[in-house]
Amino acid sequence: MNDTGHRAGKPAHPSGFLRLAAFVLAACLSLFLLACSTQASGAAVSAVVPSFPPLPESEGLRIAIASDLHFDPELRPGSAEPYEAAYNQELVDALLRDCRQQGAELLLLTGDLCNAGKAEHHRALIEKLSRAREDGLAIYVLPGNHDLAPVTQTGFAELYADFGYQQAHSRDRASLSYCVLRGDLMILMMDTAGYSIGSIDLPASHRPDFETAFLAGSTLQWVEGLLQEAAERNYHVLAAGHYNLLPEVSRNPERTGYYLKNGDRFASLLRQYKVPLYLSGHQHIRSVYQEEGLTELLTEYLLAYPTAYGVLDLSDKQIVYTPRRIDVDAWAAESGSADPILLHFAQWQQDELYRSSVRTVDDMCVKNPLSSQEKALAAEFFYRTMDSFWQGSLHENREDLLAAPGYPYFLRSSEGYAYGWWLRELIETTSPLLAGFSLSW
Repeated sequence: MNDTGHRAGKPAHPSGFLRLAAFVLAACLSLFLLACSTQASGAAVSAVVPSFPPLPESEGLRIAIASDLHFDPELRPGSAEPYEAAYNQELVDALLRDCRQQGAELLLLTGDLCNAGKAEHHRALIEKLSRAREDGLAIYVLPGNHDLAPVTQTGFAELYADFGYQQAHSRDRASLSYCVLRGDLMILMMDTAGYSIGSIDLPASHRPDFETAFLAGSTLQWVEGLLQEAAERNYHVLAAGHYNLLPEVSRNPERTGYYLKNGDRFASLLRQYKVPLYLSGHQHIRSVYQEEGLTELLTEYLLAYPTAYGVLDLSDKQIVYTPRRIDVDAWAAESGSADPILLHFAQWQQDELYRSSVRTVDDMCVKNPLSSQEKALAAEFFYRTMDSFWQGSLHENREDLLAAPGYPYFLRSSEGYAYGWWLRELIETTSPLLAGFSLSW
């Protein structure tokens, strides 16, 4: 596997311009997700729904990874503007069903379990997780920046005792970090969450600021002790946290908000002990970056197109990653749902993606007018590009998209907006690693 450093295909040490581009990519995609979450007026289109390809056969342990559930039982669908986040309870159920259907033995949830950190929300989520656990799916959780206010650290560990903390081989005294063992596999579940001062109730966990996450020095010492143990016992090791670790996955010009402030120290430890993979979330955009023997996989937001999670197949020799789109339609039919959106969720999401592409072009054309035909071609191009990106096939469609008749019209409509140069960069540099990869232990 290439080790030159990838975040959507960017070089290992990009210029300041490309760092800014990475930040604008995150900002633009966040705005696009917001656009996708509102209902458009007008007739629905018949966008083509990609198939649900089967996962490869697993030769060992299959682990599912999901992030940013943002569970909120107070948020429910309305008749006027249906959107994914309002179906958060149903999508969690669909996720758990899909994990079991695909043969996962273990599910790692890398933070932002709940949207508002309320104890009653955590308890409602735990009811769902408990049913999956009773069906044989082991689940280990981490806190994110949304999970710990008003719930405290101690309260979080007590609530999720059955989901990692009670099974821990070792727990850090300065945070909610812990380690679990599954045979000869050690999983480091790192608490990287940003806290408010009112949420701190464990020793040595004071932090000087509230803008960036970090790992305390004592936590790093604890990690090093575990890595030494793993080396002595010949364990394989995976690491997971909510915040991002490698700099080009999400670093923005202000160097705040997304990544671990002292992540270089943690990354150095992982490299020293030959840990191949770090799992994260937080940014809501699937991303893969490699640097100096360490790969970071950022799992996307559950509550937006394409409603996906990741699958790791572990053998003695390698780790194989495959992205997996959840078959919500199958869950809805199996559960007896009468909601037409859930019963045809894949088509509804696909149509929403198309409609949001039309709205984006329409909004830009207020400043940069196009004819009706030109706008339609520009919107079709934008839809195809975004769909390819989320599906992990943009690298395969690169040449066709650059030659598409709607591309020049999209560039004309986006003059004066970030979308133009950003989309060109996205098409030209997106990495095939988003569609899956393998790593050697």
